[in-house]
Amino acid sequence: MRIALYNLTTTTAYGGVESFVWDLASQLRERGHMVEIFGGNGPRREATTSLTVRTFPFINRSAFAWIPGLARAYAERKLLERLSFAVFAFPRLLWGRYDIIHIQKPYDMLPALFAARLTGASVILGCHGEDFFRGDRWLARQMDAAVSCSAFNAQTVDSRYHIPITVVYNGIDTRVFHPPTNDTTTALVPFKVLFVGRLQEWKGVRTILEALSMVPDATLTIAGDGNDRTLLEAHAGALGVSGRVTFLGSVPRQELPALMYQHHALVASSYASETFGIGLVEAQACGLPVIASRFGGFVEVVSEGKTGLFYPPRDAAALAVCMRTLIDQPELRQRLARHAPAWASQFSWSAVTDRIESVYRTVRGI
Repeated sequence: MRIALYNLTTTTAYGGVESFVWDLASQLRERGHMVEIFGGNGPRREATTSLTVRTFPFINRSAFAWIPGLARAYAERKLLERLSFAVFAFPRLLWGRYDIIHIQKPYDMLPALFAARLTGASVILGCHGEDFFRGDRWLARQMDAAVSCSAFNAQTVDSRYHIPITVVYNGIDTRVFHPPTNDTTTALVPFKVLFVGRLQEWKGVRTILEALSMVPDATLTIAGDGNDRTLLEAHAGALGVSGRVTFLGSVPRQELPALMYQHHALVASSYASETFGIGLVEAQACGLPVIASRFGGFVEVVSEGKTGLFYPPRDAAALAVCMRTLIDQPELRQRLARHAPAWASQFSWSAVTDRIESVYRTVRGI
């Protein structure tokens, strides 16, 4: 099949959706499909890839903030950003004569449907969040199929669109994310926790810092960057934990396993907008226990008491108790670490690609 994986941020940002597109493209190509990635002009996040990548200009959403009524209309500004991208990408959507146009955001439904009507392509809506906007319900009902990254997200999307949705969890590359040859964390002092993700308010890193202030024999490493970094550095200083917090900035995915091997646990602290949790699965594949907020898709990717622990979102005291538990009970931490890779194997790309291919073949009648 000829497949277009269409998503502006694939080539301009890091994140779960972006990783999903890159990895899915590689897997589909290995299976003999012709795959092209559509992304926005920007830094090539996967510059060494052998995949066909087509980039196009766009107008950043921030440029629309000056328009009356749009300063706080975030969804509408994202829609305009995507439509500006579509103006340039649309000719290639036509000339590519694709069998499948797989989009990752509802904002892209209109250009994808228009191209499909002119070329006979089938459009797959990938659901990764709550990117809704006025008028999207009618467009969603024209999709040939929809896939969602978790049952939690599928329920959210179904409550708005009322369309059939197939749950296909995001995948991980077990060739990259796998257990270490031996457990080196037993010799690590003090207890080291790791956060991996963008530094945005809803990621809940403030909660981790507050919990750290209650656990004096622990340190925190933050792998990620974002708009809140300066605020978080200041908050760490105000809490008196700056000396136990390391901000690494963005870390390439290929380097994450080595970083995970140097820590005792991964902490995931989001309290909004989390439909899956790819970083949690990658950590478990590396034999790293997870302490996660009981929110969204997190509860589907961590096995409570078997591969990790949960705490109520934004509850720093409860998070501190979880950290204390793994410090005081090293045998529990080691048991969680042993079970984690086997649990994570269900999210391997081989299994995920099988499910995606099944959806593609169904809509094409193959």
